[in-house]
Amino acid sequence: MKVLVRRAASYAGPVKRTVLQLPLFALIVAGMATGIVTGLGRLGIDMPAVALERVLLHGPILIAGVFATLIALERAVAMKTLLGRTWTFADAAPVLSGAGLIVLLVNGATGNAVALLSAGAVVLLVVNLVFLRRAPTLDVFTMVLGAAFLLLADLAWLAGRPVPFLTPWWIAFLVLTIVGERLELAKLRAVRPSARLAFGLAVGAYVAALLLMIADEGLGMRLSGVGMIALALWLLRFDIATMTIRRDGLPRFVAACLLAGYVWLGFGGAIVLASEPAFAGFSYDAYLHAILLGFVVSMVFGHAPIIFPAIVERPVGFNAFAYVPLILLHASVALRILADLAGDQLMRQAAGVWTGVAIVLYGVSIVYGLVRGDARSWRTS
Repeated sequence: MKVLVRRAASYAGPVKRTVLQLPLFALIVAGMATGIVTGLGRLGIDMPAVALERVLLHGPILIAGVFATLIALERAVAMKTLLGRTWTFADAAPVLSGAGLIVLLVNGATGNAVALLSAGAVVLLVVNLVFLRRAPTLDVFTMVLGAAFLLLADLAWLAGRPVPFLTPWWIAFLVLTIVGERLELAKLRAVRPSARLAFGLAVGAYVAALLLMIADEGLGMRLSGVGMIALALWLLRFDIATMTIRRDGLPRFVAACLLAGYVWLGFGGAIVLASEPAFAGFSYDAYLHAILLGFVVSMVFGHAPIIFPAIVERPVGFNAFAYVPLILLHASVALRILADLAGDQLMRQAAGVWTGVAIVLYGVSIVYGLVRGDARSWRTS
């Protein structure tokens, strides 16, 4: 991430990109659109153009397909930037994950689709291990653990494990990757050794609970809430966003995305810790969407101005309109949680619609920023 931060901050014009970056980016956008539509279908909203099987694959399409491909693409771009090359072996990770996503969208959860996704996870893990060898630090090790959970979940899916039972491992992939990247940027504020130890203990508690799921699924999932709460509290105390929120323009917007997301990470951890172990129902839905929408999508909103310029080789100008979809996103997540607590299906459908609108509006703001392309608006955050 820090490599991409420097690249975005110092953007000075077009450079040579690989021919695969933009097609992969387009695939990610198409997968996200499909994820929105299938999510509405899961809420019982009539989506005649989408097959029932794809609706049931809403979670895997987004996590194992879209987000895995996006993170693999970000890692590949970082590798090429670090090494100064147009192509590296890291490009295989988003290509394989993207191919798996295509098969998943076209043919459903076939063995070929899951095998391709698993192969992409293998390469992503190797890429992170290469980064770890170059920089054996806690933040990179945390991202290695995240990639390992992606591979574990994909292999479990390939072996026939039901999707609801492996989703917490997919979520761990996203959570550990994001918090690892945030720890990497926390170096900019010279975090004390004691704080880094606290971070390591939080990660250890989270990982141990998730591994416990192999022996006791319900207990492991419930105890994972402790790790999520600990990580959220650490980020709210030590993340650089607590400083950049005082600045103007894009840095404040990014910080607002991150800090709001950390609150949802802790809230999701509290939900799973306080609820009876379950892999279905309203409490499970509240846990999933507090993390995946409130935390992960908010992180995507915040990191998009960092990642997108490196992928498409254009700066992203900032416009205050971006606050509109951000506020709408978090309001819709809050409505979704309230609907789950009340068991109100109509309210859940309304929340889902507004979440989709928020994501589309943010996409529009990013496209506008790319067209406008003001590199001077970018600052590290």
